[in-house]
Amino acid sequence: MSAWIDIRYAARLLLKKPLFTLTTTAIVTVGLALTLYTFTLMQQLVFKPLTLGQDTPLVAIAGEFKTAHGARQRVDPYHLNQIQADSMLLQNMSLYESAVRTVGRQGNEAISHKVHLTYAQWDLFEVAGVQPLLGRSFSPSDQQDGAQSVVVLSHDIWQRVFDGDETIIGRMIQVEAIPKQVIGVMPPGFAFPTRAQVWQIMTQTRLEPANPSNRGALQAVARLKPGVTLTQFQHELATLLQRQLQALPQEFAWRADVAGGYLQAIPFKLSVDVLYQHYAILVAMILVVLLILLLTCINVGNLLLARVNEQIRDVAIRVALGVPQHRLVLQMLWESTLICCLGGLLALGLAHWGIVLTNLAFDEIFAMSGARPFWWTLSISSDGVWMLILAVVMMIVITGLIPAWRALQGDINGILRDGTRGAVSKRAGRVNQALVVAEIALSCVVLAIAAMLLGSSLAAQQADYGVQTEHRLTASVRLAWGSYRWNGGAPEARKKRNDFYYGLKAKLEQLPQVNSVAYFSSLPGTGGGTSHFEIQGRAEAVFSDNPMWNFELVSRDAWRTVGMQLLEGRDFNLSDLAVDSRELREQGSVVIINAAMARELFPQGNALGQRVRTLNGEGWHTEWRTIVGVVSDSVHGPTMDATSARHTGYGLMDLRPWRMNLVMHYRGEQAQAIAALRQAIVDLDADATVHDIQSYQSLIKQPLLLMASLNQIFLVGGLVALFLAASGIYAMAANSIALRSQEIATRRALGVPEGQVVLLFVRQALWQLAVGLTLGIGAALWLSAQLAGAMNIDPNSYVWALLGIPGFIVILVLLATLLPVSRQLQVPPLRHLGRVSGPRQVDMSDWIRHSTVLLFP
Repeated sequence: MSAWIDIRYAARLLLKKPLFTLTTTAIVTVGLALTLYTFTLMQQLVFKPLTLGQDTPLVAIAGEFKTAHGARQRVDPYHLNQIQADSMLLQNMSLYESAVRTVGRQGNEAISHKVHLTYAQWDLFEVAGVQPLLGRSFSPSDQQDGAQSVVVLSHDIWQRVFDGDETIIGRMIQVEAIPKQVIGVMPPGFAFPTRAQVWQIMTQTRLEPANPSNRGALQAVARLKPGVTLTQFQHELATLLQRQLQALPQEFAWRADVAGGYLQAIPFKLSVDVLYQHYAILVAMILVVLLILLLTCINVGNLLLARVNEQIRDVAIRVALGVPQHRLVLQMLWESTLICCLGGLLALGLAHWGIVLTNLAFDEIFAMSGARPFWWTLSISSDGVWMLILAVVMMIVITGLIPAWRALQGDINGILRDGTRGAVSKRAGRVNQALVVAEIALSCVVLAIAAMLLGSSLAAQQADYGVQTEHRLTASVRLAWGSYRWNGGAPEARKKRNDFYYGLKAKLEQLPQVNSVAYFSSLPGTGGGTSHFEIQGRAEAVFSDNPMWNFELVSRDAWRTVGMQLLEGRDFNLSDLAVDSRELREQGSVVIINAAMARELFPQGNALGQRVRTLNGEGWHTEWRTIVGVVSDSVHGPTMDATSARHTGYGLMDLRPWRMNLVMHYRGEQAQAIAALRQAIVDLDADATVHDIQSYQSLIKQPLLLMASLNQIFLVGGLVALFLAASGIYAMAANSIALRSQEIATRRALGVPEGQVVLLFVRQALWQLAVGLTLGIGAALWLSAQLAGAMNIDPNSYVWALLGIPGFIVILVLLATLLPVSRQLQVPPLRHLGRVSGPRQVDMSDWIRHSTVLLFP
């Protein structure tokens, strides 16, 4: 019964102050919603082990992650096979390789479709623990050299490309224009390892080489034995790998010096390159949200503390009447409980809404590439609900115990004697000051990081990539391996390939609505991935001291199509094809560089005729390339991406088998240009495919979509932190000053000028600012250093983050100090000294009104 009475009492108090109740509930709701949303995002994308319904987690055995390339390195299957044979902690393990390929029905009129294909060892589905819906999975006999090449289809491809034909098992289809036999169809939603739509068996020779080599690099997935932890397997892997590396020939000795290990065991989800590349940003997001949750707890606790200050005389009377202290604590906890529980329920709905929007954002981000990992479909799980309950309980304890502690620490006799709110202990005063410092520091970190990321995102969206994108259409053109075999770069193979590309270019440029067509391996504004290169005669003693560039392939006569200009030297021409690609390493080829590279690395204007070659840290290098021209600058890779470089080299596509991207400068309507491109492809070769057709503006925007989505989370966090900073700092400063109202009155009664009283509190505020900002800026710099490894932070955003944000907080704290002091100075001293009727009670809407003015003057 007493509990019910306490609940009703707390509810009446909240209903008597509706503005206070709504505000505190809103703060709790947003803080908890951000926490639940971030927990769901990080748990399902990163931290929850991938098990596919089994009892043990899946792990990836992968090479090092090269930040410059934005990707993990595939590893020699020779080592993977030895690990598989010698490990005592693995339940099973399978090798695979992912690629983009084409599939279609058999027949000359069949249309090919782009798919994500996984070349697999026979036991990949056994490791996953999932079997086909129709037909069978791979068997060891399928893997033998000379066996019929077989494939398994995903449910989506079976439905979309083959119309759900139930007689598909045993039939032949085309994969890269090569006949393959279908033996199975997987269940709906299965896309293991990450986004596979078709699985093709690999041969024994590729999977089990007799000796180590630099070719045939693969990836591996394994399932740990029951009771085995990832840490245990990592220790075993390091021991097994060390034993292998000691027996390697000298040409592979570099593998022993790879930072972090040539082979690394990681949670399987972190094998997704885009996820690992942005891992630091995701961790920063977690820290920011936790700081916001802490800010929320401090703010709500302080608001309830201010309520206690208003009711302190009532509390003192109840203590004097013999009400047990634990009963008073419980009564104050009920007020906090009602607010936090209501906020928790609202947070559940708000977080669900955010998850829905995020799934829609993922749909947009991966709509063109289809590269969305199959587990990137979010929903609030039972783990998320339990986390929310735990957060609510934690918030109840923090926000309820702070006011309770304050109420029971006051001078009860002094309060009963004159009702003043100045009866506060020194320890309570120090706690209030510490809370203000914490609020300043936390606000500075959250707002500074949000400013950095938002500033960088805006700069990336407005960046000049050095090309013209208006009336430009882009697409990926694929030539089926079965029809266009490279054969080591034999002249007849190169001629057949180039005849198609340049034939398509000529056919399109004859159309009245097409101005020009060009090919790039990665168009400016896309791609990325940097490598070290060496200038002949100027090699650095340490490999990593050599400069870096983005190296791309282009067609002849490419620059005018994208609005670039040849500034010096010549363009590629037919004479550059005289060298057989198999002799490139001995005779060399030609390269065109961008203006920044010519200006910065050849300041005497002697770039033409110089020779360069690409390097890596494994002792490998390309042939020497002679610089024959200089073109205007363009940016390859998003400007936020750490894989972008200032220097770019361009090679001639005619000599290499890379997949190419087409850009078409057209007139008129985009729909007509798309139709013309599709028809031209069909007319030339039915085995060729064109996909990812979009405007150049959309192409440049695509790589930024994921980062833009993450930045929206930081934007929400920044806005929440802005409100919490304004309201919280004002509330704490006002509360701290209100607690010292008797001290202010005493000083004034003794003749101290009002200016000195104001100066006293300004000095205290400056001291709090100095400590809080020092801590906040230091933490923000540390976090920005972690982020810099995953993205390029715009230099101007540092100015806003490290100067503008602290400046804003300084103004905020000074206003939060001066406004309450000025209000205290307007009250006659005798009123606070108890010689008139009693202390003036400050309505709780005061801090809301003033903090709103601070935010929206």
